[in-house]
Amino acid sequence: MPLAAFFAQFASFPFNENQSSHKNFDRLVKVLKCDVKDPQGRIALAREGFKDALVHEFNARFGTDNSISNWQYLCGVLRVDPVPNSVKRCRKCVWDVHVNLVDLVDSQRTGKPVKLFASLEDLRAYTHHTRNTFPKETRAYQGGLLRAITRTYFRRPGHGPGSAKKKERKKKQKAARAAAGGD
Repeated sequence: MPLAAFFAQFASFPFNENQSSHKNFDRLVKVLKCDVKDPQGRIALAREGFKDALVHEFNARFGTDNSISNWQYLCGVLRVDPVPNSVKRCRKCVWDVHVNLVDLVDSQRTGKPVKLFASLEDLRAYTHHTRNTFPKETRAYQGGLLRAITRTYFRRPGHGPGSAKKKERKKKQKAARAAAGGD
């Protein structure tokens, strides 16, 4: 798998499959004795490789397309019950689940249940405290499923599926296309 392969390239580093991705990475930094002033930029290169590996690990575990089977699998992991029978319903259910994406990937790697949060505020506080942030800047590697859920965890209030703001924005976009002769 991508995370194990990333860590395997560092011969002196023992990857712990039962430990979180970020804890493994923090240990790697200590093993390499890297710091912010590293003239060779080893820490920056390792961090970029780690971010890419996280995205590839998500894709390997959950899929890259918006197929119903990928969405239903994700719903099952997030303990959505009953699992919906359409992509649209799955997306709506997943939108309301608050989970740290790094923990989601780690749960699949370690076999431990993923921690769900009662509110977006609880998720944000946890993510800030643990620094378990999922890379947003690696969009080139993200499949459609990851792109769809990444927004849900760092959204602003009123921007979810079915929100009044989203409906109003779509209405304005449609009107602008019609005025430009596009619709």
